[in-house]
Amino acid sequence: MAIETVQIHTNPYAPQGADAVSLYNTDLAEGLTFGQLMAAVCIRAGAVLEAQSVAKMNVIGSNNSDINRLSEILQALAEGTALDWGAVRNELIGFGIDDSGLPAAVDSYDERMQAMTAVKNALDLRTQSAQEDMIDLQTLINRRDVAFTTSTNMLRALGQSGTNMAGRLL
Repeated sequence: MAIETVQIHTNPYAPQGADAVSLYNTDLAEGLTFGQLMAAVCIRAGAVLEAQSVAKMNVIGSNNSDINRLSEILQALAEGTALDWGAVRNELIGFGIDDSGLPAAVDSYDERMQAMTAVKNALDLRTQSAQEDMIDLQTLINRRDVAFTTSTNMLRALGQSGTNMAGRLL
């Protein structure tokens, strides 16, 4: 099991902490064959990766909401639509935009351009983060699929080997 432990620590998508410990917990493994134990480990790994995928999807959903709102603000600034700039400014600060980069008002062309630049930079960062999150999600889903496929193949092989052994005995 030392090799498996090393693999867990070097893999950024592997379960961490208590999940990693419970993944390889053998207290309930009495009476299981090696193949059944390995299949159980693969199924547990798949379940943990599924939970991580769901958490990543929630992050992506939140990030997409932020991107949509920033796009709306950018569009309103570009069109010169009347905004409650104080409320929008506080909202932008909540998105992590440094208040020193935001003008006190957007009454002039230069102030609007400064605000648009700050919003566009924040939008670019969120979009890049969303792309990275999508790549991470795809990796998690692929790893989950591999874990379930491995456990399915292992169980199929166990069943076939039992059938083959019984056929040889008869």
